[in-house]
Amino acid sequence: MSIDEWAAVVGMAGVALTGVATLVKLWIINPFSTKIDELNGNFSTLNTALSKSQIEIDEISKHLSQHDVTLATHGEQIHTLFNKNDK
Repeated sequence: MSIDEWAAVVGMAGVALTGVATLVKLWIINPFSTKIDELNGNFSTLNTALSKSQIEIDEISKHLSQHDVTLATHGEQIHTLFNKNDK
């Protein structure tokens, strides 16, 4: 083969590879990139919701602890009142 023929083969191979790469990018990579961006947005929304939920859970836990103390105090007060009446 002459140099002109090799150059033509290399040129055609380059055009074919460029075409295949463009098709792969258009049909595979771009749709995946779009879906990945959408998924990242969904994860961001989920993380925000989980953070808010955790804050609310912490507040509920704090209130529950306060109620436990109040119930224990009331229990002791009731116990003391019954012991005073027994004497």
